[in-house]
Amino acid sequence: MKMVHTLCAICDTDRWDRLLYPESLGDRAATAERFSARRTPDRVHYRIVRCGHCGLIRSDPILAADALLALYRGSHFDHPVESQFAAETYARYVAAIAGELPDRDSLLEIGCGNGAFLQRALELGFADVTGVEPSRQSIECAPPGIRERILNEGFRDGLFRPGSFSMVCGFQVLDHLARPGAAVQACWKVLKPGGMAFFLNHDAGAWTNRLLGGRSPIIDIEHIYLFDRKTISMLFESAGFDVLRTFRVVDRHPLAYWLRLAPLPEWCAQPLNGILNRVALGRRPVAWKAGNLAIVARRKAEVGD
Repeated sequence: MKMVHTLCAICDTDRWDRLLYPESLGDRAATAERFSARRTPDRVHYRIVRCGHCGLIRSDPILAADALLALYRGSHFDHPVESQFAAETYARYVAAIAGELPDRDSLLEIGCGNGAFLQRALELGFADVTGVEPSRQSIECAPPGIRERILNEGFRDGLFRPGSFSMVCGFQVLDHLARPGAAVQACWKVLKPGGMAFFLNHDAGAWTNRLLGGRSPIIDIEHIYLFDRKTISMLFESAGFDVLRTFRVVDRHPLAYWLRLAPLPEWCAQPLNGILNRVALGRRPVAWKAGNLAIVARRKAEVGD
């Protein structure tokens, strides 16, 4: 596997790196299955470091950008029920934010999967919605009316005209990007003056993740950068956004899903998962603050806007 060096996305240096966890890759670490959304954690990850200056956690070194894009393009989609539960959570928060938007003309979702949230955004009154998703199988699983609104691409600068969207969203995507700072800057460009960004991702500062340490499901080969409330605010502020607020997210998923993420020994995890997936209790939704955070930020208007 060709590996490339990374720098702190905030400080743009490796000068203050401190080792958190040594590499745990092993053979065949880079597979399309392993880069599929909502899979069972398996503790396969790159070398993990923390910047001693700003506190940002990152993987270093990582797979080269072309290899990462190929893996996400070939990744599998096998979580339709869970994607609907996730879309409900995202829609609940966007509904609360939407009143602060300049309008509801257009929304972009980065890493939209099968478009479950895009459908909810239309129901929330957005006139037009667009998704960007590298996984071909995820797009194939989208409803026909949503599928045609999704680009089979990785998000990048220049993909859309400046000022195209009222809102840009990304759910559990920012920590997967090799250059999150560049992605946030590209979001700023495609937003209208006064438009808003809403991103939700893992919270490295959550008590659950701090307690579990290297056994936390967020310590994973898919996650290149791991943010807390301070570092994610710094990232958006450096791109020209006004950060309105950050907050910890209440997620709602079936009990079987939460158990699958728990760091249990394999000898008991698999039988328990098998049982819960077959009984009503396993399908019962449970809501709690599982270790995710959200940021709401507004594009600053330039002189003349």
